[in-house]
Amino acid sequence: MLDFCGIQPHFIVIKYDRDGNPEAEVDTDLILLIFYTFYLLLQLGFAAHILLTRHEESSSALMWLLVIVLLPVAGIIIYCFFGIIRIKTVGLRIQKIQDFVDSSKNKYLGRQLESYLDNLKEFIPGPDCGNREVHRMLDHLLPARLPLSGNRLELLRDGTGVYPRMLEDIRKAEHSIRMQSFIIMNDPVGRTIFDALEEQAKKGVDVKVQYDSFGSFKASFSYFFHRYVKRKLSNLSIRPFSPFNLLAPWRIQLRNHRKLLVIDGKIAYTGGINISQDNTRLPRRKHIHDLHCRITGPAVAQFQMAFLKDWVYSTRSKLVPQEIPHDFPPQQRVGDSIVRVVDSGPGQNYQGSQNVFYTAAAAAQKSLWILTPYFVPDHSYIMALSMTAARGVDVRIIVPQNNNHPFVALASQSFYRSLLSAGIKVFEKKGNFSHAKAMLVDHEWAFMGSSNCDIRSFRLNFELDFCVEQGEFIADLKKQFDEELAAGKAVKLKTVTNKNVLVKLRENFCALFAPIL
Repeated sequence: MLDFCGIQPHFIVIKYDRDGNPEAEVDTDLILLIFYTFYLLLQLGFAAHILLTRHEESSSALMWLLVIVLLPVAGIIIYCFFGIIRIKTVGLRIQKIQDFVDSSKNKYLGRQLESYLDNLKEFIPGPDCGNREVHRMLDHLLPARLPLSGNRLELLRDGTGVYPRMLEDIRKAEHSIRMQSFIIMNDPVGRTIFDALEEQAKKGVDVKVQYDSFGSFKASFSYFFHRYVKRKLSNLSIRPFSPFNLLAPWRIQLRNHRKLLVIDGKIAYTGGINISQDNTRLPRRKHIHDLHCRITGPAVAQFQMAFLKDWVYSTRSKLVPQEIPHDFPPQQRVGDSIVRVVDSGPGQNYQGSQNVFYTAAAAAQKSLWILTPYFVPDHSYIMALSMTAARGVDVRIIVPQNNNHPFVALASQSFYRSLLSAGIKVFEKKGNFSHAKAMLVDHEWAFMGSSNCDIRSFRLNFELDFCVEQGEFIADLKKQFDEELAAGKAVKLKTVTNKNVLVKLRENFCALFAPIL
């Protein structure tokens, strides 16, 4: 019998038959004992899982231990969905597939591709090109992603500047279209782009589309993709990346956050813009400000390769050898920019984008400007930025004043005091939500793509970014940063210090969940 502070309660449940006569007595003590014993063993099992998988992240491990202890039943359910990530398991699976692709080009992707990738070496910049210190660091951290010269980049702003250009190039496609997006919406923008893709597929252009099952769940539930799939066009394939499964709820954490469009292997669009009407200026209250880039030149081949490796993983199928010449045409020098593609995620240059952020903090000599919608890094990166500012570097962080995720905004604000005390300038951009993400170092080289400056982008998401040096793009990005700063309001240390205690508690509480925000 259970004992509570010396008191031994005894519960009896009496069952009655249809006539109201007592039929049996059930002692619930045994049931409660079995339940509590089972639940205790379940808690211990999850606690062991946390200690085994998160021993390198003590703050994250402590947070999850508190969740499963302080939130009976609900804590275990929350951990199943948001705590179990299986980075190593998924990473090894993806790495195995990628190693097979890389080591079996003759059989898997075709002899032409092997020769083609070898020919790209002629575009590797010489020792007198670019920032050699940065190149040495990134060559070591990203050995499989070497920089390529001869590229031209065009900075594009918002969906109003991006979608018309994308549609124009889609309609001019002759051989292949590869598209990948975290969010694809069933709205006028999504339907217009997919109608254009369908028209090209009918003309014989090979079209492959990949979407994230979490980010695009609204389109999935509305059968948006099914409308195009059911028409059974042989040249149009639409596939989810790591589809959600209730038996494997941890998949929700490993999201493919990449945004990419490659046309005929010659033109690439990438950056932070998803496929959604919110990126246009039509719904003014919902308008999302963002940045994207149109790229031509040798670097397009690396973007194409990143897409095809994701495609092989999600479909578990070989590519048709006849597709290779169309996906990888001969490249020529079309500009002056040096581009290094950074595709990061479990099994794919794991923590690649994080390595670039740390490289920027270590290598910056004059200035380090970061534009991000979500600033929720770990404590070590806060310290890295503080050391950068201590060297006299002008460190500036621009975040939106109006955030579409209030919990993330509060978590970001919990870092303000540490940042400002270290001499780092923080600006909150006024107006509509800004989803723009970029980094400018010494006004000489930049980093741009899908990565936010947060733990999720650093360790969980599959991201696609690029580093760039030289060319007109750097000057254009500098002008964009000046515009962002002009629309921002500098956060004052005095204001942060004098915040209400309840506000500070709310911010610090949200910061506890930084590993999953």
